[in-house]
Amino acid sequence: MENSWKAYFVFSKKEQRGVMVLGCLLLGSLAIGYFFPAKKKVDKNTISLNTKLFYFDPNTIDSMEALRLGIPPKQVTTLLRYRNKGGKFYNKEDIAKLYGLKKELVEKLIPYVVIHNKERNTQYRNKSSSNYNKLSSTNKNIDDWSIDINTSDEKLWAAQTTLNVAVIKNIIQYRNYLGGFTKLTQIKKVYGLNEADYYLLKPHLKLGKINNHKPNASTMSFEQWKQVGIFADREIVKILRIRKENGGHIGWKELVILFDLTAAQAEMLQVTIQISE
Repeated sequence: MENSWKAYFVFSKKEQRGVMVLGCLLLGSLAIGYFFPAKKKVDKNTISLNTKLFYFDPNTIDSMEALRLGIPPKQVTTLLRYRNKGGKFYNKEDIAKLYGLKKELVEKLIPYVVIHNKERNTQYRNKSSSNYNKLSSTNKNIDDWSIDINTSDEKLWAAQTTLNVAVIKNIIQYRNYLGGFTKLTQIKKVYGLNEADYYLLKPHLKLGKINNHKPNASTMSFEQWKQVGIFADREIVKILRIRKENGGHIGWKELVILFDLTAAQAEMLQVTIQISE
């Protein structure tokens, strides 16, 4: 009985050779799989998550730019056909209507969509309906407008664009700090002005001559103090009152201490106007 169960674990020479052959085959197949892995099928419609995105207008983008954004060839063809038939994109979200475009890609592209057509550009015209109607009656192109970044004041920026008040103030302050813009691209450094805003504004920006004449603190008007971009209206009123009480004189240090100006504001004040210590 004892010898019977041992018989199950005793192999003949022929059986031993068979086991060795099977073992070699198994090891060989594993080695082939390790050194020669199977090629994965590449789906041409797969989204490249590493694609470098950039701002674009789906109404004007060409096929090469679309491919660079990671849009599959089939969808690029669909996009071109849609536009050729008179189709237009009016909102960022309209890109999702492009048949066959993956949801993941849509979500990545939407923040970079900038609609740059006539309907969109009406927001950068004067927001007064009477002025807009007057413009239409003379058959002028609603895209035909411009703004000088070296001479335009806050009111003109607010009338011509939809930039918020804080960004407009930053433009004026940065311009005063520089003493004037020497090239259009400098405006991109303004805090709060994003790349999409610059993309829309760029065709309408003009670079006028820099006014090197600095206003004198002793004679500056309310509007001139406002253009400095540092003081609020009630602070300007206080400055004018103090200047009057001091016989037309007000000093730089006095303003720095009185309004607790930051180092950047204090420096900009000296650069922008003529003022004594």
